[in-house]
Amino acid sequence: MSRYRVDTHFVAGAMRASSADPISMLSPIDLLPLTSLRLADDALAELAIEAGTAALEAAEQTTVAQRALALRTLADTLDARGDELAELAAREIGCPIAQARALQVASASGLLRAIATLVEAHQFEENRPAARGGRVIVRKVPVGLAVGIVAWNVPMFLACEKLASAIAAGCPIILKPSPENARTMQIFGEAVMALDLPKGMIAVLTGDRDIGRRLVADPRISKVSFTGSTAAGQAVAEVAARRFARCTLELGGKSAAILLDDFKIEDRAHELFLAMIQNNGQVCGAQSRILVPRGKTGAIRDGIAALFDGLKVGDPLDPATDVGPLATRVQSEKVKAMYADALAAGALKIGGAHGAGSACLVDPALLLTAPDARIAQEEVFGPLTALIEYDDVDQAVAIANDSVYGLSGSVWSPDLNRSIHVARRLRTGTVGINSKRILDFGAPFGGFRASGIGRELGPEGIDSYLESSSILLPDAAAH
Repeated sequence: MSRYRVDTHFVAGAMRASSADPISMLSPIDLLPLTSLRLADDALAELAIEAGTAALEAAEQTTVAQRALALRTLADTLDARGDELAELAAREIGCPIAQARALQVASASGLLRAIATLVEAHQFEENRPAARGGRVIVRKVPVGLAVGIVAWNVPMFLACEKLASAIAAGCPIILKPSPENARTMQIFGEAVMALDLPKGMIAVLTGDRDIGRRLVADPRISKVSFTGSTAAGQAVAEVAARRFARCTLELGGKSAAILLDDFKIEDRAHELFLAMIQNNGQVCGAQSRILVPRGKTGAIRDGIAALFDGLKVGDPLDPATDVGPLATRVQSEKVKAMYADALAAGALKIGGAHGAGSACLVDPALLLTAPDARIAQEEVFGPLTALIEYDDVDQAVAIANDSVYGLSGSVWSPDLNRSIHVARRLRTGTVGINSKRILDFGAPFGGFRASGIGRELGPEGIDSYLESSSILLPDAAAH
């Protein structure tokens, strides 16, 4: 029997039942039924669109203070249920419980509070001199009804990333999270239900790809924000482009961490571990390429290898666990196949640990490989890290930039000025210095090239849900 039952979705101001047949979602811990789920059906999707469309005027008329209060209230509610939500992250997607409270809950609530503060200072209207005489009133107005499609790896954070900016802008939004996070997002829907916002301004529909496609294709949807794979993002962009819907895509990554020759791993070991394989490597901005100077390869390589050798792999509910099972059997088999392919292609395993207890476990491994190897070029979304040697900083930068992706990166050195100089040369959306962080709530987040289009978070994220409109005033001297 399933531990949880999810039959309802938050639509048009209430939790409403789906008529879909129940399916069983398995826990990656033991592959036993975890959640009995009725996916959102077409009737709920249509109701969400109708309610969101009807809420457009009321949403735009909400005050900035009302929007900020709603975001802070939601943050408080998520924090109050933080232990429960952290445990769910372990049970639903295998996130180690020691990481889950910060990664899965505190990140979401912190984001909400940050956007609440930003919207209070956001400039929605400006009166400026006109270049041809007179003045111009430049307004930023809500783009319309939005859809946010949420990946399964950090569901509440990604839901809040889209919801916070949409609400800040005065846009209704329909969130479409993944079935893997059904109970987590049901709780999220219950939390949203208590907010003082117009009926229909937010909907939470846990659905499959068919519901996602339906929402993206609907002409009443003015803006789509998608987080997921590059291939799926391309399909979303094509549909949105055909009807000129605004589109923000946060896609895959193959981020590179450049370790400069003065880096000492003992100073940043835990931070570097989290940068590489936090959430079992199921992070879009995971630093899955580690670039080390050839002249110092021995000391740095041995230190990283020892770090991998010491990882505890197993039950994500055990606070001592560093790496748990991947979210699904399909994902684990994909990563295991990439592991075997890398070894067959000549990669050398120089560090790693072994765990048991779940078919979804993938042993973390550090693989010494060439920069053009598949394991060094393709996104893994698992606990495999490519170690690549470089001769000088110019070559390191060239290797880091030689990718179809460009989501994040990092530079590691005690010399801050030197690190910033290298960071400025990287063609990627975000660069961290001596840090696992791939984003900041107050700064734009997004990627270059196949890592996506547009930016989320910061004032730029709010602006992505706004359209600019100009009112041209006559020159008084002409009358």
